[in-house]
Amino acid sequence: MSASRRNARRRAPLSRGERLKALMPRIQSGFSALVSMSAICALGVVVYLGFDALRNMPVERIVVTGKLEHLRQDALRAALSDELDQGLLFLSLAELQETLEALPWVYSAELRRRFPDTLEVSVVEQLPIARWGEEAFLNHEARIIEVADTERWKDLPEIRGPLGSEARLMNHYQRLLERLRPLALTPTSLSEDDYGQLLVGLDNGLELQLGDHDFSLRLQRFLQLWRSDLQASDRLVQRVDMRYDGGAAVAFDQTPQLAGLTDNTQGR
Repeated sequence: MSASRRNARRRAPLSRGERLKALMPRIQSGFSALVSMSAICALGVVVYLGFDALRNMPVERIVVTGKLEHLRQDALRAALSDELDQGLLFLSLAELQETLEALPWVYSAELRRRFPDTLEVSVVEQLPIARWGEEAFLNHEARIIEVADTERWKDLPEIRGPLGSEARLMNHYQRLLERLRPLALTPTSLSEDDYGQLLVGLDNGLELQLGDHDFSLRLQRFLQLWRSDLQASDRLVQRVDMRYDGGAAVAFDQTPQLAGLTDNTQGR
C-alpha cells in the first residue's frame, strides 16, 4: 500500500464548523455577485426612469435673445409652438432653425437646450438696404426679402433688373455709392432694362446712363467729367450719357431759362 493511501485513511473527517469555514469564501463570492447584480438592476431601473422622464419633459420656457426691432417675441414663440410636442430632449434643433429662418425678418437663428425645461433662441434680424422693384426688398447679401411695412422703407434706394441680377446690381450700387460720395452725390436708383442698359438716378436729379458694358471705366470717365466741367457749371445738368467711346452727351435742364423768358415776356 502506498504512503498516500495510508495518509488518506489516517486523515480525520472535518468537523461541521470546519466545513462551514471552508465554504465561506464561496458564499461570500456568491453574495457579492448577487449584490452586484442587484445594484446593476437597480441602476438600470433608475436610468430608465430618469431617461423616460427626461424624454417626456416638456418645454416650459422659450428664452429669446438678440436685438429685436421688427420681430416680436410672441411671434417667434408662436412659430415654434406647433413643433414642441416631442419634449426638450428629442427636439430637432435644425428643423426649428429652418422654421425660424423662413420668417420674413429673420436673418439667422440659433437654438440651444437648457435643461431641464428651457429652449434658448438667439435671433439676428435682417434689414432691407434697398428696394427691389415695387414691392420687394434686398438685404445686405442681395437676397430678396419680404417686408410687411413697405411704407416705412419707401426712402431706400431702388434697384430694378431681371431676376437673377440682384447680386450683380447690388455690387454696382455699392460701387456707385463709394465712388460718388467724395463728390457729394448719392445714387438713389439703379435700373437695368431687358437689353442690359444701366441707368443711375442721383439725388440731385441727374440721370446717368452707363450702358451695358465697361461699367467701371465709364463710371471713372463720368467722375473726371464731373470734376473738371460739370460740378462748377451754372446750368443744371439733367442727363449725362457715357455710352460714347470718345466722350459723353450732356443734357442741361432748360426750365430756369424758359421761366426767365416767360417772366420777361409777362413784364412787357
